[in-house]
Amino acid sequence: MNYYEWSREYTDTAEKLNEVILRLKAQRKKSNLSQKKEIDAKLAQYRTCYSECLRTADHLMQRYRGVA
Repeated sequence: MNYYEWSREYTDTAEKLNEVILRLKAQRKKSNLSQKKEIDAKLAQYRTCYSECLRTADHLMQRYRGVA
């Protein structure tokens, strides 16, 4: 596997995580207060993973292009 393919895998994973984030946001709108707290905790974790995937994908793409 080269840096380009690796970067694409991270980007694909980030897209999947974003879909989960959007579903949780929609679910949060219909939830009561205690459920909202649980969903907020999940959202925080998913957002962290999403950001990490995007940063890693960007870094790998830069390596592929010879920038990093």
